[in-house]
Amino acid sequence: MAKWKKDEAYRKRAREAGYRSRAAFKLLEIEEQFSIFKHAKRIVDFCSAPGSWLQVIKECCKIPDCSIVGIDINYIKPLSGVHLIRSSIDDPKLKFQILELLQKPANLVLSDCSPKLTGSKAVDKERQLWQAKMSLHLALQLLEKDGHFVTKIFQSGEFRDFITHVKQYFNVVKTFKPNSSFQRSPEMYVIAKYFQGVVNLINQDAL
Repeated sequence: MAKWKKDEAYRKRAREAGYRSRAAFKLLEIEEQFSIFKHAKRIVDFCSAPGSWLQVIKECCKIPDCSIVGIDINYIKPLSGVHLIRSSIDDPKLKFQILELLQKPANLVLSDCSPKLTGSKAVDKERQLWQAKMSLHLALQLLEKDGHFVTKIFQSGEFRDFITHVKQYFNVVKTFKPNSSFQRSPEMYVIAKYFQGVVNLINQDAL
């Protein structure tokens, strides 16, 4: 299927399903493959705008009193039952704001962060790698033991180094490219499960 036809097909499906963007299908595919929502009760979603992942989270979280926090520097139209924080992911106060809302450590941290594309592949990959590293840095501080972490990452020269770093903290680490992603897109998703809980070993300089 041509790129524009595939894009339009997923946009149409998103409209019909009531999702705010076609990105919803990426998270649905991740859940189908990896069951990341099983037992998840406290969920954090970075770079949430416009909110399609938050919609999927609400659908997939079957545990009563599920607590969901969405974060983005851009405005997100409110969703019932979802806490929203308008903030950059590098704000030093963000971790405390999230924990105040959750009351306890998170079971699942998600990040679909992507920079505003400049047209320079090298620049875009560098910026997205920084977002993935920041998401990991926050996840390590927010997650409870055996929690899960999912992040987008563009394939680049540092892709494998990032995977190796994630493996230091999680017992199972997989990479996945959803069918709803374009084949030519550099985006991949890192699925990291069963956090070891070694917060005291975090080396900020390594991130």
